[in-house]
Amino acid sequence: MVIPWKDDFTPLLLHKNFKEESLMNKDMTFFDKYADNWDTTRKENPEKINYLLQLASIPTGAHVLDVGSGTGILLPYLHKIIGPSGTITAVDFSDNMLKKSQCKFGHLPNVNFFLGNILQISLQKNFYNVAICLNVFPHFGNHKEDFIKQIYSILPSMGSLIIMHDISRATVNGVHRNCNEIKNHMLPPVNMTAHMLSQAGYKIATATENNTMYFIKGIKNQY
Repeated sequence: MVIPWKDDFTPLLLHKNFKEESLMNKDMTFFDKYADNWDTTRKENPEKINYLLQLASIPTGAHVLDVGSGTGILLPYLHKIIGPSGTITAVDFSDNMLKKSQCKFGHLPNVNFFLGNILQISLQKNFYNVAICLNVFPHFGNHKEDFIKQIYSILPSMGSLIIMHDISRATVNGVHRNCNEIKNHMLPPVNMTAHMLSQAGYKIATATENNTMYFIKGIKNQY
Protein backbone atom coordinates (compact mmCIF):
# COMPACT_ATOMS: atom_id res chain seq x y z
CA MET A 1 0.00 0.00 0.00
CA VAL A 2 1.31 3.46 -0.89
CA ILE A 3 0.43 6.06 1.72
CA PRO A 4 0.32 9.44 -0.05
CA TRP A 5 1.50 12.81 1.14
CA LYS A 6 -0.94 14.42 3.57
CA ASP A 7 -1.43 18.16 3.98
CA ASP A 8 -1.74 17.98 7.78
CA PHE A 9 1.78 16.69 8.42
CA THR A 10 3.81 18.85 10.81
CA PRO A 11 7.08 19.70 9.04
CA LEU A 12 10.40 19.74 10.85
CA LEU A 13 11.77 22.44 8.53
CA LEU A 14 9.22 25.19 9.04
CA HIS A 15 11.32 27.94 7.50
CA LYS A 16 12.70 26.51 4.25
CA ASN A 17 13.61 29.28 1.88
CA PHE A 18 12.93 29.24 -1.84
CA LYS A 19 16.46 28.02 -2.66
CA GLU A 20 16.08 25.00 -0.33
CA GLU A 21 12.66 24.20 -1.80
CA SER A 22 14.10 24.38 -5.31
CA LEU A 23 17.01 22.08 -4.42
CA MET A 24 14.66 19.49 -2.90
CA ASN A 25 12.52 19.58 -6.04
CA LYS A 26 15.62 19.05 -8.19
CA ASP A 27 16.60 16.06 -6.05
CA MET A 28 13.15 14.52 -6.49
CA THR A 29 13.33 15.08 -10.23
CA PHE A 30 16.77 13.44 -10.36
CA PHE A 31 15.64 10.26 -8.63
CA ASP A 32 12.36 10.13 -10.55
CA LYS A 33 14.35 10.31 -13.79
CA TYR A 34 16.65 7.41 -12.93
CA ALA A 35 14.15 5.11 -11.21
CA ASP A 36 13.55 2.81 -14.20
CA ASN A 37 17.25 2.09 -14.71
CA TRP A 38 18.42 2.30 -11.10
CA ASP A 39 18.57 -1.44 -10.47
CA THR A 40 20.67 -2.10 -13.57
CA THR A 41 23.10 0.81 -13.20
CA ARG A 42 23.49 0.41 -9.41
CA LYS A 43 23.35 -3.34 -8.91
CA GLU A 44 23.13 -4.64 -5.38
CA ASN A 45 25.79 -6.85 -3.82
CA PRO A 46 23.90 -9.44 -1.71
CA GLU A 47 27.02 -10.55 0.15
CA LYS A 48 27.84 -6.96 1.13
CA ILE A 49 24.27 -6.17 2.16
CA ASN A 50 24.03 -9.30 4.28
CA TYR A 51 27.30 -8.33 5.99
CA LEU A 52 26.05 -4.81 6.73
CA LEU A 53 22.79 -6.19 8.11
CA GLN A 54 24.73 -8.54 10.36
CA LEU A 55 26.44 -5.47 11.79
CA ALA A 56 23.02 -3.84 12.16
CA SER A 57 21.75 -6.66 14.43
CA ILE A 58 18.07 -5.99 13.78
CA PRO A 59 15.94 -8.21 16.03
CA THR A 60 13.13 -10.47 14.92
CA GLY A 61 9.80 -8.70 15.29
CA ALA A 62 11.30 -5.21 14.85
CA HIS A 63 9.35 -2.33 13.37
CA VAL A 64 11.73 -0.91 10.78
CA LEU A 65 11.67 2.48 9.05
CA ASP A 66 13.55 2.16 5.73
CA VAL A 67 14.46 5.78 5.00
CA GLY A 68 15.12 6.64 1.36
CA SER A 69 14.06 3.13 0.45
CA GLY A 70 14.37 3.86 -3.27
CA THR A 71 13.59 0.84 -5.43
CA GLY A 72 13.43 -1.35 -2.33
CA ILE A 73 16.86 -2.96 -2.31
CA LEU A 74 16.73 -3.67 1.42
CA LEU A 75 13.12 -4.83 1.62
CA PRO A 76 13.51 -8.59 0.98
CA TYR A 77 16.51 -8.74 3.32
CA LEU A 78 14.71 -6.84 6.08
CA HIS A 79 11.56 -8.87 5.59
CA LYS A 80 13.47 -12.09 6.14
CA ILE A 81 15.10 -10.70 9.30
CA ILE A 82 12.02 -9.30 11.04
CA GLY A 83 9.75 -12.29 10.38
CA PRO A 84 5.93 -12.28 10.43
CA SER A 85 5.66 -10.29 13.66
CA GLY A 86 7.65 -7.30 12.41
CA THR A 87 6.78 -4.47 10.04
CA ILE A 88 8.62 -2.34 7.49
CA THR A 89 7.70 1.16 6.37
CA ALA A 90 9.51 2.13 3.17
CA VAL A 91 9.75 5.93 2.85
CA ASP A 92 10.95 7.80 -0.21
CA PHE A 93 10.27 11.22 -1.71
CA SER A 94 10.57 9.95 -5.28
CA ASP A 95 7.23 8.79 -6.60
CA ASN A 96 8.84 6.78 -9.39
CA MET A 97 11.30 5.06 -7.06
CA LEU A 98 8.53 4.09 -4.66
CA LYS A 99 6.32 2.78 -7.47
CA LYS A 100 9.21 0.66 -8.72
CA SER A 101 9.68 -0.71 -5.22
CA GLN A 102 6.01 -1.48 -4.79
CA CYS A 103 5.93 -3.25 -8.15
CA LYS A 104 8.74 -5.54 -7.00
CA PHE A 105 7.86 -6.04 -3.37
CA GLY A 106 4.26 -4.99 -2.86
CA HIS A 107 3.35 -8.66 -2.36
CA LEU A 108 5.38 -8.89 0.85
CA PRO A 109 3.17 -8.90 3.96
CA ASN A 110 3.74 -6.29 6.68
CA VAL A 111 5.42 -3.85 4.26
CA ASN A 112 3.96 -0.36 3.73
CA PHE A 113 5.12 2.25 1.23
CA PHE A 114 5.09 5.90 2.23
CA LEU A 115 5.54 8.75 -0.25
CA GLY A 116 7.10 11.84 1.32
CA ASN A 117 10.20 13.72 2.44
CA ILE A 118 11.30 12.33 5.82
CA LEU A 119 12.15 15.88 6.94
CA GLN A 120 8.60 17.08 6.33
CA ILE A 121 6.35 14.31 7.60
CA SER A 122 5.07 13.33 11.02
CA LEU A 123 5.70 9.75 12.03
CA GLN A 124 4.30 7.81 14.94
CA LYS A 125 6.53 8.19 17.98
CA ASN A 126 7.87 5.19 19.91
CA PHE A 127 6.72 2.73 17.23
CA TYR A 128 9.84 2.13 15.10
CA ASN A 129 12.64 0.22 16.84
CA VAL A 130 15.01 0.78 13.93
CA ALA A 131 15.51 3.46 11.30
CA ILE A 132 17.88 2.36 8.55
CA CYS A 133 19.42 4.21 5.60
CA LEU A 134 21.27 2.47 2.79
CA ASN A 135 23.13 4.81 0.42
CA VAL A 136 20.98 7.76 1.47
CA PHE A 137 22.72 9.95 4.04
CA PRO A 138 24.66 12.26 1.64
CA HIS A 139 21.41 13.25 -0.04
CA PHE A 140 20.25 15.13 3.05
CA GLY A 141 22.77 17.81 2.07
CA ASN A 142 22.85 20.58 4.65
CA HIS A 143 20.08 18.89 6.65
CA LYS A 144 21.96 15.83 7.91
CA GLU A 145 21.72 17.00 11.51
CA ASP A 146 18.02 17.81 11.07
CA PHE A 147 17.46 14.27 9.85
CA ILE A 148 19.37 12.75 12.77
CA LYS A 149 17.31 14.80 15.25
CA GLN A 150 14.06 13.96 13.46
CA ILE A 151 14.72 10.23 13.81
CA TYR A 152 15.81 10.63 17.43
CA SER A 153 12.48 12.31 18.21
CA ILE A 154 10.44 9.32 17.02
CA LEU A 155 12.55 6.41 18.27
CA PRO A 156 11.74 4.76 21.58
CA SER A 157 14.41 4.42 24.25
CA MET A 158 17.07 2.00 22.95
CA GLY A 159 15.84 2.41 19.37
CA SER A 160 18.57 2.63 16.74
CA LEU A 161 19.52 4.69 13.72
CA ILE A 162 21.69 2.85 11.19
CA ILE A 163 23.49 4.68 8.38
CA MET A 164 25.30 2.47 5.89
CA HIS A 165 26.80 2.32 2.42
CA ASP A 166 27.82 -0.75 0.45
CA ILE A 167 30.71 1.13 -1.14
CA SER A 168 33.45 3.30 0.36
CA ARG A 169 33.07 6.96 1.26
CA ALA A 170 35.66 7.86 -1.39
CA THR A 171 33.67 6.01 -4.04
CA VAL A 172 30.39 7.62 -2.95
CA ASN A 173 31.83 11.11 -3.07
CA GLY A 174 33.63 10.46 -6.34
CA VAL A 175 30.43 9.32 -8.02
CA HIS A 176 28.53 12.32 -6.71
CA ARG A 177 31.18 14.83 -7.77
CA ASN A 178 30.89 13.54 -11.33
CA CYS A 179 27.12 13.98 -11.42
CA ASN A 180 26.09 17.61 -11.68
CA GLU A 181 22.67 17.16 -10.06
CA ILE A 182 24.13 15.71 -6.84
CA LYS A 183 27.69 17.02 -6.90
CA ASN A 184 27.32 18.61 -3.46
CA HIS A 185 25.87 15.49 -1.80
CA MET A 186 28.94 14.45 0.18
CA LEU A 187 29.29 11.62 2.70
CA PRO A 188 31.26 12.85 5.75
CA PRO A 189 33.94 10.77 7.49
CA VAL A 190 32.38 8.23 9.84
CA ASN A 191 33.85 9.96 12.91
CA MET A 192 32.13 13.20 11.87
CA THR A 193 28.80 11.40 11.48
CA ALA A 194 29.39 9.75 14.87
CA HIS A 195 29.88 13.22 16.37
CA MET A 196 26.57 14.40 14.87
CA LEU A 197 24.79 11.40 16.39
CA SER A 198 26.43 11.88 19.77
CA GLN A 199 25.47 15.55 19.82
CA ALA A 200 21.85 14.56 19.19
CA GLY A 201 21.88 12.14 22.12
CA TYR A 202 22.72 8.79 20.55
CA LYS A 203 25.18 6.33 22.02
CA ILE A 204 27.49 5.04 19.28
CA ALA A 205 27.33 1.24 19.13
CA THR A 206 29.44 0.80 15.99
CA ALA A 207 31.23 3.21 13.65
CA THR A 208 33.49 1.89 10.94
CA GLU A 209 34.50 2.54 7.35
CA ASN A 210 37.03 1.07 4.93
CA ASN A 211 37.64 0.82 1.20
CA THR A 212 34.53 -1.31 0.65
CA MET A 213 31.85 -0.03 3.04
CA TYR A 214 30.63 2.55 5.56
CA PHE A 215 28.60 1.75 8.68
CA ILE A 216 27.45 3.52 11.81
CA LYS A 217 24.82 2.58 14.37
CA GLY A 218 23.58 4.93 17.06
CA ILE A 219 21.27 3.94 19.90
CA LYS A 220 18.90 6.36 21.58
CA ASN A 221 20.04 6.73 25.16
CA GLN A 222 17.87 5.32 27.92
CA TYR A 223 16.90 7.92 30.51
